[in-house]
Amino acid sequence: MEKADLKDNMVVSPMDDSVTNIHTTSVPVEIRFADMDSNGHMFFGNYFTLFDTAFLKYLEKIEYPFSRFLSNNLNLYYVEAKSQFKAPINFNDEVGVAVQITSVGNTSFTVTFEVTNKTSNKSAALGHIVAVVVDLKSEKSYPLPDEFLEAIGYAGP
Repeated sequence: MEKADLKDNMVVSPMDDSVTNIHTTSVPVEIRFADMDSNGHMFFGNYFTLFDTAFLKYLEKIEYPFSRFLSNNLNLYYVEAKSQFKAPINFNDEVGVAVQITSVGNTSFTVTFEVTNKTSNKSAALGHIVAVVVDLKSEKSYPLPDEFLEAIGYAGP
């Protein structure tokens, strides 16, 4: 896999050709005035909200919405999140977020993101979230549902 240029190489480009049989999509995300900081561009902490919003849209797009986890008495815990700033996003910029699941374990998966400022045609941020599936009652990790693996196009190692 190609790594981004962070010191600890924890952020992975979502357009990773070495990952096979995994659904990749790009979703538009609206930038709100409330997302801005005093410098006039998106506040750094809001990139995580952007990632979460894009991931939830991704789940809807693959027809496995978050509510399906809940209806199966499961939840997702984000146990790691990382963001790397590349270029500013300003209010009213058109933004797209490429979303890809780049790693699948027994109870967890990694979702990588590439935010593109379509107004400036620049990569604005890279990032990832590691999510763990947990049982709602016990709050202990739980195996990824087979239907979820099928929805993301995962065919196994």
